[in-house]
Amino acid sequence: MAFRHVIDGAMSAGAAVVTAGLTVVPGWYTHMAAQAGIAPGWVYAVLAAFGFVAVSIVFAFLAKAVRGVGPLRERRRS
Repeated sequence: MAFRHVIDGAMSAGAAVVTAGLTVVPGWYTHMAAQAGIAPGWVYAVLAAFGFVAVSIVFAFLAKAVRGVGPLRERRRS
């Protein structure tokens, strides 16, 4: 039954990687647009809030991965 927890942890780690990839790419292009003058300067405040939420979600998935909890579950399966 321990193999199930390894699989659940791997799924949570994969969810962390996917979340990081899906949030870093738009964040980087938003930063580049602000540097090029396409986006206004206040977009950095929105980008900071977006980055905070993204990092929080990634760390939550990584914590689940360490505990062996699936990404859509709150507790370990028995």
